[in-house]
Amino acid sequence: MECTVDIVKSGNIVSAMLPFDAREAFQIPRGSIYAQCEIGGTAFQAKLIARGNNRHCILFNRALLKRLGIEGEARGVLLRIEPRAAGEAPPGEAPAVLENETLGVIAARRSIRAFTGGPVGDDALETILRAGFNAPSASAKRPLHFMVSRDRAKLLWLMERGPYAKMLKNAAFCIAVGGDRVIQGMPEWLLADCGAATQNMLLAITSLGLGGCWCGVRQGTDFYKAIEEAFSLPGHIRPMALLAVGVPAEEKAPNDLYDAARVHREVW
Repeated sequence: MECTVDIVKSGNIVSAMLPFDAREAFQIPRGSIYAQCEIGGTAFQAKLIARGNNRHCILFNRALLKRLGIEGEARGVLLRIEPRAAGEAPPGEAPAVLENETLGVIAARRSIRAFTGGPVGDDALETILRAGFNAPSASAKRPLHFMVSRDRAKLLWLMERGPYAKMLKNAAFCIAVGGDRVIQGMPEWLLADCGAATQNMLLAITSLGLGGCWCGVRQGTDFYKAIEEAFSLPGHIRPMALLAVGVPAEEKAPNDLYDAARVHREVW
């Protein structure tokens, strides 16, 4: 089918909103929608991104925009679009990237700093914590400890001591990520273990339709000391990160931050 779209830029995101209900038009009632598209004689594939109210958009990365000859924005662009099966490539053309649900979650993960203040159930919390514990660990030493608080007074107290923790005001809860410096004796490995667990939890948060934000914790700062005090941490537990989690009050388009100039194959 054919339609006209406006390609617009918002921050680093360039996208085009489809002027029709893709699920109804393509008869795909649920799940991801993959499409074969063409603009100005250039064919490309896309996974449609849901934007609410039965609306979907297409994201454009820099390489695709260059292929299309578009610099940032374009109005009234003729788009040919048809549905395709996940992973299906047009004859004679290899897919630029593979797509699946997990990769979609990775792209959709954004730092959400505005929450509604609504509750998040214990089942979601338990799911997030389990995702954190399933992260890789150097030498399988598993030094992780997670400190959870739903206490509004504690969240506000931590917020006042964290210069970049204002999102705690309306968060449903926070998770402080800590590591046992005795079990994982090398500081670099302790940081890596806690970082991997933090990212796992952020992806789980996104997959559940919730919002999360990673607050950095620098050793020796007031925020670091506040976390130690708030959770009565023993001396061998080092707080490395704090996650604010809640029902999102803002919506951000998925990221495409791939930079081919920073990919070095075999040698620099």
